[in-house]
Amino acid sequence: MKVRPITPALHGLIDYAFAATLFAVPGLIGCNRKTVLLYRGLALEVFLYGAMTRQPLALLKVIPMKAHKLIDVANLSGLSLLTGYKGIRKKSGAVAFNIGMVALGITTVLLTQWRKNDRN
Repeated sequence: MKVRPITPALHGLIDYAFAATLFAVPGLIGCNRKTVLLYRGLALEVFLYGAMTRQPLALLKVIPMKAHKLIDVANLSGLSLLTGYKGIRKKSGAVAFNIGMVALGITTVLLTQWRKNDRN
């Protein structure tokens, strides 16, 4: 089996950075108020389930990594569909941001050590 380079701790750090980016960037690139609030809601959700996942940087370790992976996949599916949301599709910077975040998320999921045998 191939070794995946993203450890659970690094994945947790990436989740926190992902949430911070979702929170801050839409306002900085001039998205409308509803779109900014939508991304901020997603940022809060990503932060909370990341902070509650059983990984070294968690605040409350209750969600198994296996469940976290499923939540990541569901979130990325929803985030990819948001590209068609009017507040995003009408602004090229927002489309690029959204697609970039989806690509970053998919890459992170694919390279994360979800099981112990992914680490050796």
